[in-house]
Amino acid sequence: MASGHAGRDGDTGDQMTDWYYHDPAQGRVGPLSAEQLRARYVDRRIQRDTLAWHAGAREWQPLDRFSEELQLDTVIPDASLPPPLPPAASPVQPAPATARTPMGRPLQRGAMPTPKRGLSGCAIVAIVGAVLAVPVLAILAAIAIPAYQDYTIRAQATAGLIGAAPAMQRAVEEFRDAHDRCPGNDDFAPLLRQFSAIEKTTTLRFGALASGNCAFEFTLHGNSAIEGKTWVFEAHDDGDLGGWDCTGGDLPARYRPQHCRAG
Repeated sequence: MASGHAGRDGDTGDQMTDWYYHDPAQGRVGPLSAEQLRARYVDRRIQRDTLAWHAGAREWQPLDRFSEELQLDTVIPDASLPPPLPPAASPVQPAPATARTPMGRPLQRGAMPTPKRGLSGCAIVAIVGAVLAVPVLAILAAIAIPAYQDYTIRAQATAGLIGAAPAMQRAVEEFRDAHDRCPGNDDFAPLLRQFSAIEKTTTLRFGALASGNCAFEFTLHGNSAIEGKTWVFEAHDDGDLGGWDCTGGDLPARYRPQHCRAG
């Protein structure tokens, strides 16, 4: 995990570092302390793919790259709060009205009537373009609307879970190292109560798969598109329990983060 301040640790470094992040609507936001930045992460005003920076970092990077430095794995985003809205499009300014000569105004003596003109080449091109734009806009809408719906479901249902998953993984690893077996729901009763109080539309279970690997499973609710769908995180038991696979379960790939899609 990338970290911009290798030499700053403990409370002093956490308080002295000025953090900034990019908001699509506001631009650069900051300076903020690490505690303030974590609070905005918990409030879901920013997410792990939000660009962030602090003095000493070479460039703006996703917040996830600073996860260890900010201790993001120790907090869980509040899924009861909505995710950030996409930036609003700039309103289209209406074209100024064209001044017109009042009807019935008498011509001045010696003035010649203005000859009527046909449509100019530019007007014809504009009309043809407008006619052709209608089916194009319909096609774009047919593509964009489902994509936005998928994005909304993904943000509401899985963004908080992918943020909470590292804490679950670490808890499983520590239990396995201490007891030489996979934990079950009874072993993590306090953790399950804390999780259910925050993630009210998701059920969490712990256990072992048929392969013997430790795993935990999210069951999602609250939206007809994902009602009852499962998302399984499996620990690859290679001796040090170092690898996790998040492609399990029957949750459709379009609602998962990219690295949790099979194939």
